Amino acid sequence: MIEQIVIVGFGCIGQAVLPLLQRTWPRAAITVVDRSLDDRRRQVVAAHDLRAVEAGITADNFAPVLGPLLRPGTFLVSLAPSVCSRDLIALAQHRGAFYIDAGIEPWDYAGDAPASQLSNYALRERMLAFARGRETLPTALVAHGANPGMVSVLVKAALMELAGHAGLEAVEPRHRAGWAALARRLDLRVIQISEYDSQQAPGFPRDGEFANTWSAEGFITECLQDAELGWGTHEPALPPGGYRHSDGCGAAIAINRPGHRTRVRSWSPAHGPFDAYLITHNESISIAAYLTDDGAQGAGAADAADAADAAGRPPYRPTVYYAYRPTAATLASMQWLDDRTATRVRGARILRDEIVSGEDELGVLLLSGRYGGIWYGSHLGIERARALAPYNSATSLQVASSLVAGMRWVLANPRRGVVESEAVDFLSVLADAAPWWAPLGGHVTDWQPKPGARSLVIADFLLD
Repeated sequence: MIEQIVIVGFGCIGQAVLPLLQRTWPRAAITVVDRSLDDRRRQVVAAHDLRAVEAGITADNFAPVLGPLLRPGTFLVSLAPSVCSRDLIALAQHRGAFYIDAGIEPWDYAGDAPASQLSNYALRERMLAFARGRETLPTALVAHGANPGMVSVLVKAALMELAGHAGLEAVEPRHRAGWAALARRLDLRVIQISEYDSQQAPGFPRDGEFANTWSAEGFITECLQDAELGWGTHEPALPPGGYRHSDGCGAAIAINRPGHRTRVRSWSPAHGPFDAYLITHNESISIAAYLTDDGAQGAGAADAADAADAAGRPPYRPTVYYAYRPTAATLASMQWLDDRTATRVRGARILRDEIVSGEDELGVLLLSGRYGGIWYGSHLGIERARALAPYNSATSLQVASSLVAGMRWVLANPRRGVVESEAVDFLSVLADAAPWWAPLGGHVTDWQPKPGARSLVIADFLLD
């Protein structure tokens, strides 16, 4: 049981997760901390008998503001942009508290730090370095929303279904090396986190307004950053503008072009082929790193090893990236973005009550060079989302339910230090989230980005 929950950031996702928290842990006292407690937030606070603290969390005040709220067994849920994940984890663990967030955050994306230091690759590398030596401290599950987060669980479910479709006898792997070996045995070359948000909100955006279904500020930041992707060992050459990182795990590359200027081909069961944006996300790197196989087993191992020696890469790794088709209102809002700035954006709107129809089709698309493909994910519609929980759209409910499923896993694994989503027990977490994500399942496909494009290299997917 949880006696106390502290939510930092009471915007779209903070409000969305509230009814799920109160349903799961009805006796827990909940405190919300936000830089701006407007009338709408205060109404929710009063309706749910919450404690509220109005404060913007900064590098100077996070310890004195949050420290007194934390004690052993408290759960710190960090959902605010530009609030450093590592500093909050250190504080929570020092106080004996648990921690979860929906994405690894620095203190300031707009500061003087070079863009490369604020990439998802760099943020993850610093988190991994921070985690070393903390393995027995209270558990902190990082980057565990819908994506990043639950999609790493869906990848494992999809791998098992693809193995069954291919007629391969596959026992559920128990460790990272086993999952990587299974992906290699399946000749898995590409994983797209494939999302098509068809929720409709007529009349939006207004002039100069950026409308989105989860976080305008967060998505603008992602749009303006370089596109990043996990880099597969089957790829013969970097894409135009592509560059490798000089340090770290080497599992990913970036493209010297903002994500909102980088388009790719994708596919989903409901919409078939569609155009999407290659937006930087943590899971593109963490999934690629997790499925890196350093062994010599599997089909084509000798050829793969030779190629890897020449390129300085391990024998096997898939290419992994986020392919996002946002709602029509967000697509229209993106016209206000310049290459690297958002100076023409004069306001922001989170679409929730304005949505009149549609669904958020979110899943993982696995493409094999030998066994075809599978899309595994959710087709959650706005009507069902509203029926399940107040303060939610289809998009926010996928994130909120993933957070709660992650929190339940943390409570069952209380002394694991800093953990990524790939390390959780995928069956239990999937079972906890599935009722909220339904309809949820796998769809086999023979789709290819181009006719005859069986090599499945990134050049076949890029549109620009």
